[in-house]
Amino acid sequence: MPPWIRTLVVLAVLAAAAYAIAPRSETISDKASRDTVINVAKSDPDMAAAMRRARATLPEFLALADAPRPGTSDFSVKVAIRDGDRTEYFWIFPFARHEGAFSGTLSNRPRVVRNVQFGQSITFAESDIVDWLYQGSDKMKGSFTTCAILKHEPRREADAMMKQYGLDCEP
Repeated sequence: MPPWIRTLVVLAVLAAAAYAIAPRSETISDKASRDTVINVAKSDPDMAAAMRRARATLPEFLALADAPRPGTSDFSVKVAIRDGDRTEYFWIFPFARHEGAFSGTLSNRPRVVRNVQFGQSITFAESDIVDWLYQGSDKMKGSFTTCAILKHEPRREADAMMKQYGLDCEP
């Protein structure tokens, strides 16, 4: 498995958001290494702001994904999947646009919803996209929801995770 796919899976775990606050008895690194979903309150203001920022910058991201600049790669989007009253968020890589719709492959394992599976190809609307990311020449760009989760972690641990995965959480 290429290293960037492992990074994407870790980021999927880090940025998975459901509806209840998770206990903080273990570190974010522990949860990521065990492929554990991190639950975030539906009303979390940092997560809401992250999703708004991702949605606001989505047109620029999609334009770049359509015509990548040298040094950019691994374009991915995060979508909400609903199963009854449950919602889970998944990174989709690779993804493509087809006549106003999108399709792509689920890059992480479902933990909350049961209507999809790892590696499944799905079709989704632009309105389902809540985040995006790509690899720049020196850092990962986007992944605003991961950055929102890291705001709630101890500074030293958040900094270590950003450094380990090359994540740029600056505004």
